[in-house]
Amino acid sequence: MRIEQLEDESNGEVIGITELHNSNNLKQDELIQLANSLSSDSLTIQLMNGLLIADETHLLSAAQNAINAKKGEYMLSRSLDVEIIVFASAQRQIGRALDALGVYDGLDEIAVVVVGTDTSSVEDSIQDLAGKIGREVIPAFAVTNERIDRIKDHYQISDKEIGAISDSDKIESQLTALSRCLVSRVSLVAFDS
Repeated sequence: MRIEQLEDESNGEVIGITELHNSNNLKQDELIQLANSLSSDSLTIQLMNGLLIADETHLLSAAQNAINAKKGEYMLSRSLDVEIIVFASAQRQIGRALDALGVYDGLDEIAVVVVGTDTSSVEDSIQDLAGKIGREVIPAFAVTNERIDRIKDHYQISDKEIGAISDSDKIESQLTALSRCLVSRVSLVAFDS
């Protein structure tokens, strides 16, 4: 679990990120209902397809950009949870974002983003989710060649783009470079027209 405190002049948000293994085999409707039941005015929960998430930095960037869009009143959606998935998908169309990163029946890897006003409520929500969905995956978003290839293919990131960031053949360096490419694309969602 990664917990980050964001602060600005007016207030701060706490972002919690983790990956859960869906060992209880919850279906799409059950996962959505669970996220909705734990969300409140001061707590936003988004569950996503963990197979297309590079790492925690990818989700942290999506959450930060979604919060900025809400504060700056340039959100593409009406809610922070949907805004997070739009940014994480690195494109502006809500339907496509949900198709790509939304949860579905039979999904084993669930990416979790919780945004709240204090650390304890964010941590408690993640623990509640883990109790109902399944164990926390450690390390989250494990580095594998399959993950790298799947993400490169989905987000159309070329070896040339990755090579511009890292010339190392080590798998960890490749994933870090891939994550940096994604963070750039996530940030550009706000500026695409």
